[in-house]
Amino acid sequence: MNRTVLHIAEKAGYYARMGMETATTGNYTNALEYYDRALKEMPGYAAIWREKGNCLDSMGRCDEAVRCFDQALQLDPGDAEAWFDKGLTLKKLGNEEEAFRCMSRGVDLEIGV
Repeated sequence: MNRTVLHIAEKAGYYARMGMETATTGNYTNALEYYDRALKEMPGYAAIWREKGNCLDSMGRCDEAVRCFDQALQLDPGDAEAWFDKGLTLKKLGNEEEAFRCMSRGVDLEIGV
């Protein structure tokens, strides 16, 4: 598995943590603001692209969510969680075949296949 090692800037890390905490309360609009701040500080922060995608998915903005997952996967193709989450969102959009492929890829990466 070839994962990208990334030094996270202090501000980006702060905004990312605030976004994740805010999202757990269900306040997705504010969480998106924090994620966007984190990405402004550090556009290559793949995990936050994934979290932003999950947030958008929770808001029913699935097409935007898929684009965020794609950005996360472009930055870190070995992110099993991003593959799986993208698959879940694609399933909601009715794209069962691609959803299955994405979720399978995520599972394979997680178990090291």
